Amino acid sequence: MHHFSVRRRALFVVGVSCAALTAACEDKRVKGLDTGITRDSAVSVISHDLKPGSGSDSFPNVYKRDKYLINSKHIEVLYFTPNNEKAGKDTVPLKKLTPLVFVDYKLVGRGWDFWDSVRTANKIPIEKR
Repeated sequence: MHHFSVRRRALFVVGVSCAALTAACEDKRVKGLDTGITRDSAVSVISHDLKPGSGSDSFPNVYKRDKYLINSKHIEVLYFTPNNEKAGKDTVPLKKLTPLVFVDYKLVGRGWDFWDSVRTANKIPIEKR
């Protein structure tokens, strides 16, 4: 019985450590986004730290975006970059970006695990990262 208790504690410690590492890697602006927030509000939150007059980009801090229409639902993914890089101008590997997933212009989730599950459920091909 003793080893079961030790194993359970070890699994708990590993789980907490993984959660802490994941949270530490996520940008504070992304952590501030609640599910159900509109796309425009989310873009406002993630662009909050930009300097005034830094341009007229309607999607600041968004590296690229993908849009899908599946079963009469608009699915949009904004790939967030904390350093304001842009596709075509800069080269950033996908794994360094954070996907923000919107359905009908409301945030439903964020992160690669969530986006991969939505892709799988809707039969959207998964890109290599």
